[in-house]
Amino acid sequence: MLKQALLPFVKGYSSGHAVGLNDSFAQFAKVIGTCPDGAIGPQHISDYKAKLEAHKVGVLGKLNVLLQKWVALRLPGVEPECAAYLLEQRKPGCKRGNAVRTRDPIKGPLSEEEYTALYSAVNASYGRGELPLWTLLLTRLLLACGGRICQYASLKLGDFDGATLTLSFPQAKAREEHLRSSFLSFDISPQTGQLIADYIGGLRAEGYDDNSAFFPEKFVLPCGSSKQLRDIDHLFYGHCEPSNLSRRFQLLMAEIAPPTSRLDFAPVPLAPKRFRYTFGTRLAEEGASKVVIANRLGHADLQHVDVYVAASPKIVENIDKTMGALLAPLARAFKGQLVEGEEHTTHKGAPGSRIIDFRISKDPVGSCGGKGNNCAFNKPVACYTCFRFEPWLDAPHGKVLERLQAEREKWSADDRMAAVNDEPIRAVQEVIALCAQVWQQRGQQESEAMS
Repeated sequence: MLKQALLPFVKGYSSGHAVGLNDSFAQFAKVIGTCPDGAIGPQHISDYKAKLEAHKVGVLGKLNVLLQKWVALRLPGVEPECAAYLLEQRKPGCKRGNAVRTRDPIKGPLSEEEYTALYSAVNASYGRGELPLWTLLLTRLLLACGGRICQYASLKLGDFDGATLTLSFPQAKAREEHLRSSFLSFDISPQTGQLIADYIGGLRAEGYDDNSAFFPEKFVLPCGSSKQLRDIDHLFYGHCEPSNLSRRFQLLMAEIAPPTSRLDFAPVPLAPKRFRYTFGTRLAEEGASKVVIANRLGHADLQHVDVYVAASPKIVENIDKTMGALLAPLARAFKGQLVEGEEHTTHKGAPGSRIIDFRISKDPVGSCGGKGNNCAFNKPVACYTCFRFEPWLDAPHGKVLERLQAEREKWSADDRMAAVNDEPIRAVQEVIALCAQVWQQRGQQESEAMS
């Protein structure tokens, strides 16, 4: 009977959820032993609850889900009274939210510094060909939608509307519904939307259609699945298992993860769940109500979002300034190459290669190694953190810094808005420091030559 009770969960939910329910029943059976009357009754559940340790009482919630379904299917082995009894019990959940509440640097939400550094690192790695496009898109969608990895694994190409730049995101938490029975719309930025359109176009050219997986198993796993467990007519044929998608994503991201000052400049740990925590935390910091946060995260009630609201005030981090200065080279914001002038650049003045900010000067600040092809980022602000940027030695970088700092000051009352250009500011400062170092070395060489 247990297999029949689990069957709806195996068909309509993630494998992890079904395994969790099976494990909860196995633990229950181990504790209560064989039922003398041949059926599980309210007394057995009461005895089980009494024998559980205080910190394990939360597992009763999973058992409740399974037994409620068991009774609803009218399968033998569980007395109908169990359903009513369980509904009357207060089933405390597992203690959650500590990672968000304490801003855990390993499991909790990303800091503003980590968020911007990650965005730049992923863009740069993709531009250099170190990351496949699906990884870049998954990173951006994790940041934009805050979903569980199983939701991304169930996405299909037809879920993205290129005309309106919206993504129909499948909801996954409602236990009585199929994974793709309800959707929540998310607006996608024009830049990410263009990348998605190019990505989908490439998949369609290989024979994929609207009903195909957004993250096909063939593309995510380097050698494909060792065994195809689904028939070709299955709703999720060709989709990755959530655990495989998560594992592959973390493996690729570990190679390009930026350093973080919160871990003494070790690489940022990038489990998919951290993106969900980051999404909820940023919503709370922007003043979103509990209702909005619950809606965007796909929660059916508000009790799960309290931790985001409670953790929303900015935490002042104690960072050792001396150690930070010594380790700063590990976290460089400027990733380009300083050059003498236009004659030393990659394209030597080719159309589209010059980068000018007419708000500060008519003189170029540098050149683009990609000639600006398909680049929709804000010039020259985004250029300073791009690996293709070639700043000129004798250019008005100081004026760029002054403008960025002035804009930051305008938003001093809003920490989030003020921090938008913090990484470009650091990058400009690094360029200025490099230029100063070159001029200093040349001055010393001239002095030595004269003496």
